[in-house]
Amino acid sequence: MNKILLINRLDPRKVSDEKNKIFFMIGDMNKPSIENKLIDVLSRAGIADCEDIVLKYNGIELNIKVQDIPGIVGKLVGEGFDIYGIYQLYNPEE
Repeated sequence: MNKILLINRLDPRKVSDEKNKIFFMIGDMNKPSIENKLIDVLSRAGIADCEDIVLKYNGIELNIKVQDIPGIVGKLVGEGFDIYGIYQLYNPEE
């Protein structure tokens, strides 16, 4: 059986207080130095609380407001991170 990744369309112009689990695919996540730098940048910038951050093998999942995505991307790119994709995984139960 094929594994299919389903994602929702994101609209960062939509203003809402609802938080969503947004996945950022980031390059070189296999390097501990990248993981450490990522956590440091997120905590210094106050982007997300510790309980809203989940490190994955190929990126990071943040529980954030959709309208915060452009600011987060700008901060991460400004710090030298390579971002290969931004997704909200599709969950039919929600």
